[in-house]
Amino acid sequence: MSQIRIANKQDEPHIRALAKDALASISKELDLDGSDADLKNLEWSYFGHDGVFFVLEVNGKIAGFAGAAKLSEDAIEIKRLFVQPDSSQAVQGLFDMLIDFARKMDYRQVECAQSAAEFAPASLLSSQRFENRGGRLTSNI
Repeated sequence: MSQIRIANKQDEPHIRALAKDALASISKELDLDGSDADLKNLEWSYFGHDGVFFVLEVNGKIAGFAGAAKLSEDAIEIKRLFVQPDSSQAVQGLFDMLIDFARKMDYRQVECAQSAAEFAPASLLSSQRFENRGGRLTSNI
C-alpha cells in the first residue's frame, strides 16, 4: 500500500538516507553542510519558507519525496523530487501535489531547481510546460 503525505521531523533521517542513495546513483555525495543543508531541518527549510515537503510511503517505508519553497511573492521553487526506481509511477502524484500546492498558495510561477530536475522525468516537466529561461526551468501556472 502506498500513500503521499506531508513529511514530519521523524522522517528526516529516512529522507536523508534516500537522498544519499539517490545522489550516489549519479556519482554525487550528500553534502549536509552545503548544497543539501535543507535536508537537515525540513520544517525550517520548507514549511518555514511558505513551502511544503511531501513523502511517498510504500508499505510503511519512505520511497520518495518532493519539496518546494518560496522564491518570491509570485514564485515557488521545486528543490527536491525523487522516487525510488521501483516506485517511479508515483513521481507524477508527488509532482501534481506540488503544483496543486503552488496554485492554492497563489503562486504564478514554478521553477525547478537542478537538484530536482536531475531526477524528474523529462516528460513530467514538459507536461507542465517547463521551459529553460535563462538557465532555469520555469513554468507559469
